[in-house]
Amino acid sequence: MSGADEGVATWLSGFAEAAAVVLATPSECRAAMLGALGRCWEELRPVGRHLQPYAHDPAGVYDRFETARASLERLLWVADRAGTTEPGPVGAGPAEVSAGPAAASPAALTDTRPPLDHGGTGATSAPDPDPDPAAAAAADEAGATHPATAGKVPAGSGGGVAPAARWKPPADPLAGFGAALAALEGKLRAEQIGYLPHTPLSAARRPPAGSAEHITATWQRLHMALLRLPAHLREEWRVQARETAEAAGLAVTAEDASDPDVIVPGLPQGLRAAERIPLVVAAPRSAAMSVREEIHNKLGTSPDTLMDLPFADPRPMWAVRAEQALRLVDLDPELHVAVMVEDQPSSLASEEARLGYRQRLDSLLESAGSSQADDWPADSRLGAAHELDMVLGGLVHKRPAATDSWWWQWRTGVSEVLAPLAESAGYRLVPKAYSRWTMYDIDAYTVKNSVPGQSGEPLVQWVLWTPLQRKGGSAGNERKGRIVMRPQPQYGPQASP
Repeated sequence: MSGADEGVATWLSGFAEAAAVVLATPSECRAAMLGALGRCWEELRPVGRHLQPYAHDPAGVYDRFETARASLERLLWVADRAGTTEPGPVGAGPAEVSAGPAAASPAALTDTRPPLDHGGTGATSAPDPDPDPAAAAAADEAGATHPATAGKVPAGSGGGVAPAARWKPPADPLAGFGAALAALEGKLRAEQIGYLPHTPLSAARRPPAGSAEHITATWQRLHMALLRLPAHLREEWRVQARETAEAAGLAVTAEDASDPDVIVPGLPQGLRAAERIPLVVAAPRSAAMSVREEIHNKLGTSPDTLMDLPFADPRPMWAVRAEQALRLVDLDPELHVAVMVEDQPSSLASEEARLGYRQRLDSLLESAGSSQADDWPADSRLGAAHELDMVLGGLVHKRPAATDSWWWQWRTGVSEVLAPLAESAGYRLVPKAYSRWTMYDIDAYTVKNSVPGQSGEPLVQWVLWTPLQRKGGSAGNERKGRIVMRPQPQYGPQASP
């Protein structure tokens, strides 16, 4: 750490101590401080890892940023709850202490553990389980001090200060939520084993149980898994996830629950921003305005030139789908991809594999973009686009998603980008629904080494490379696709991909 950085850290520490005094003192200054911290959190809340200029930040730095953001939200929540309790003298009221030095210190802004219990004298200890109502009533009858009256002089006491008593701090919105989510995820995988094999994260990658990182990672992983289920099952499990969050006091907003573009709903208290990926892109040129700069560079476009492109130019849609694909790779640690035609789909869990995917995608975006900018012949433009289709839409899971899943719909959207290019080159997308394919169709429209799939599923499970068909039924299909298919013993031995 440089001398300048140390100076900033020292200044922040001093600021936190001063802020703690203000927050512990009922006053107009306290209200102003809470308002300022609230505005700070509002500024931090919409920041996403995929947005500029944060897209290139190291993952560890961004994770700490997320933790700080969530902790600030929880601090404000605790302080707001404390403000609704009748304050006692400065330093005596536990509700005020909970928003004081222990909560406002730099450590509190990054610590995701539940807040410690504070006694009326400022001592700290671990919080007790929920008290028994009868025991609480007995304690009140015995004269135990309530948080709202801690440090006050009871009537007829002769001026003595009431002894400090243990009290229950404001409920931590994270309490029990991590365990409930983990149980829901386990239940989901056990019941949907046909689509979701059990693939737990390694201990090295698993955040500490109960931490904000653990909760947000589980929430994200759970909802990304739901994208692989049939539509009706996905909605049933999404409802269960919302109910689990609501029971923990972290209700999903009605907007996130009803928006079809939300694939991971947001969590309140600053825990998680919603992830939106539209399946239907009605205005690709407008949508491509917010795509990362490197994608535009590879395609030979920019936000300033998008509106000048011909209406049928596929580059805006490629830009949107490429941005979506990169976000999906970052969001879903269980994705696999067939980077080259001769390769078996391989995992994208490692940073090295994801880098290889990005490099291959960049290369094919550049080639497809050049085919449009330089006005290549129609067949060459289709060839470049078809190669891009293999990597852009060639994402798949160990057990492929259902044929009416979110993922299947997204893959269909990627395939449709080829339609006008295929038409101009004398091809078309195979019109027959994959659910009705026969072995003849596999021979006619796919390469011989199409990948064997998970047994017990439909004949064609997934599309790694969109199959095309020559118009007019002429021979010589040079634009065959590649699919994931169920092994069929009666069809003969499968060639190794």
